[in-house]
Amino acid sequence: MEYKDAAAILNCNSGVFDIITPHGKERKRLFLSEQGNICEFAKRSKTKGFQLGRHIIEGWIALKKVESSKTDIVAKFKRYASRATFPSAFVRKCHEADPAKSCYENRITTGTRIDGEIISLKAIERYAPYAVQEFRKALKERRDYNSHRFDFRGYDGSLWLKVVEKDDGDYKAGDIVAGFSKEYRGCCNGYYYSLIDDEHFIGTDID
Repeated sequence: MEYKDAAAILNCNSGVFDIITPHGKERKRLFLSEQGNICEFAKRSKTKGFQLGRHIIEGWIALKKVESSKTDIVAKFKRYASRATFPSAFVRKCHEADPAKSCYENRITTGTRIDGEIISLKAIERYAPYAVQEFRKALKERRDYNSHRFDFRGYDGSLWLKVVEKDDGDYKAGDIVAGFSKEYRGCCNGYYYSLIDDEHFIGTDID
């Protein structure tokens, strides 16, 4: 397997992967570092790990992410939403989601491969500290905010926040509608994440 192909698979994903090798199947927790290196999570760690050698990756035949069940992903939305300290139509939908249905059936995502993928403000802060500082301030002060586009892991990243002024359908006056987008360079297509608690965005759409 080409190193670049494995890196492309990991570019938008981290987690548990099944690896097919000439000797059978292995299961590892993998992630792509900020420097673009393929790494394995250390035991009992969700943030730290060690780099895998190129010769190891090139000995793989195939790499496939082990997907959580639909109900596990919905439970994840509900768990993160329970931490939110701000009013939000999206957060309310997550609270009310039926665990027996998928994210798409609950109308909390458009049904994509990034459903439930988490990106934290802390992770974004490494690339755009000023934008994150202003976003946090806007959330605390309950005011609108739109960042400039900034580099984020090879994509154009941007943060935005809007305060709903009056009741309108699912929205209530004072609701926070906020998100993070990770778009292809010079393009308005990419991956979109909704603010689900005070520090995390969760994958909901791909365009």
